[in-house]
Amino acid sequence: MSFIIGYLNGEPQELTLINGMVHINNQIQPIKNVTEEEIRLMEQALEDVPEGDEEGREAFRNARRIEFLVSLLSRTFGDEATDFLEQLIGNLHYRVLEYLGETDDLDDYVEERMVRRSRHSHDHDHDHDHGCTCGCDHHHED
Repeated sequence: MSFIIGYLNGEPQELTLINGMVHINNQIQPIKNVTEEEIRLMEQALEDVPEGDEEGREAFRNARRIEFLVSLLSRTFGDEATDFLEQLIGNLHYRVLEYLGETDDLDDYVEERMVRRSRHSHDHDHDHDHGCTCGCDHHHED
């Protein structure tokens, strides 16, 4: 039993359940207690998408994939597997927002956070507070 759980860098990411063990792209993953019934229901959910334009149908599928992947997070062990699922969820979420036309603000927010963080070096002692808004709890020098 297998299905595509999303795409990263244009490549499909396929989840397969073999003898109760979760594999993603043919590599066993530390994700516990996934049943064949869950996989079957998810496969069916991806097929039973309401009629409409293909972009809308794909956004709907991605929303269902997100729901499924979030349910896996609580059963995932290890930073690498958790990070992979979170990256995939983030990518799918962005695609849904893109379909909804809500990515302009998100792009600006991400760019602002990246610029703001790159201005600060957290590698040295700080003794001057310049009103930092980077979210850290210590002082920065200009």
